[in-house]
Amino acid sequence: MAKKKQIILPSIITEQSWFYKDNEELLKPYLGSPYISYSSVSSWEDYKDDFIKQKFMGLKLPSSIYGDFGTYTGAALEDGKFPEYNPHGFTGQENMNFDELRPKNAEYEKMIVIPREDYIIIGFIDRYTERTEDKIIKAHIRDQKTGGKGKENQYSDKKYTQVILYAHAIENMGIEIEKTDVWFIRRTGSHLSPPLHISDEQFEIPLEYNEKRVKYALDKVDRVVNEISDLYQVYQKYFS
Repeated sequence: MAKKKQIILPSIITEQSWFYKDNEELLKPYLGSPYISYSSVSSWEDYKDDFIKQKFMGLKLPSSIYGDFGTYTGAALEDGKFPEYNPHGFTGQENMNFDELRPKNAEYEKMIVIPREDYIIIGFIDRYTERTEDKIIKAHIRDQKTGGKGKENQYSDKKYTQVILYAHAIENMGIEIEKTDVWFIRRTGSHLSPPLHISDEQFEIPLEYNEKRVKYALDKVDRVVNEISDLYQVYQKYFS
């Protein structure tokens, strides 16, 4: 019988993990477990060199203006107001309608965990709402994204799996998934033609949630985890 391959990842759940204290009840059973986040999966697939520098070597890389823009609007969604710190001079704040984007019963940055055989997947739902109908709890999982012209196509594509994974975690809790979508905010301007601007072109991208898409999403993460683990073990052997 072939020996089972061991999964070793650069990130482990500990009491010192930056997200542990606020989610202790959820995470305590997984202390010591290797984990990966959805953002790390995306980073591995799109920016492998940067992932290795950050996760394997522990280097701090400079953020991009586009990443900072997404963080800026994400903080506004979570807090109901924009951060006072705006070093890039982002504009268009008046175009985010908090009355529409932030219903009273919503929860923001809700943490999820999906246990796999040798590791766990973690993530944070941008906006989570639920309602009860005939004693059945039904959930709406929403992610907020920003981007320039044409970027929205990335999120309507079946290869986009973030919201699907998060909905799967909620469904595992016995809650019915009523709706999954991305709220897309068009960004204008660029690093060559500043400032980056929050335009008034904002819309919902509905996503179909089904078993086939869940399987695709989980298979994708499993594949990435195996690739990272294999390379990380080689890195540890020769550079640790």
